[in-house]
Amino acid sequence: MASSSVRNLDFIDGTMNKYVYLDILKRNLKQSASNLGISRHFKFYQDNDPKHTAYICKKWILYHCPGVIKTTAQSPDINPIEHVWDYLQQKINEHNISNKQELRKHLIEEWAKISGSFCTKLIKSMSNQLREVIKCKGGPTRY
Repeated sequence: MASSSVRNLDFIDGTMNKYVYLDILKRNLKQSASNLGISRHFKFYQDNDPKHTAYICKKWILYHCPGVIKTTAQSPDINPIEHVWDYLQQKINEHNISNKQELRKHLIEEWAKISGSFCTKLIKSMSNQLREVIKCKGGPTRY
């Protein structure tokens, strides 16, 4: 995601591991950045999940991302995409979904409806979130 919008939504079958995650990065990251118009100027942000910090993933990111925002171990999760996932979950809960195909269909539909103004609001809130994290000395925040 960027402040302008979200891009590729990828689906996996099975368990996510470092190889699946790397494949998602390879298929989507550069394409999404290009579609968002930020391919040369974006900073990649992710948490410290073991899949994300696996050597093969870190190495690929090193060579394919113009910038990376580093997070320390046990850092507060302030990634704005978390708010997007919450919003998407709320929207999905409004549907009466009975199978995987319906879920996928509604996820794609709701994902496409996520507005640029919503993304902008989330990105702009990051400075407030960082101030709150500092104020709470890394402890729980209202975010």
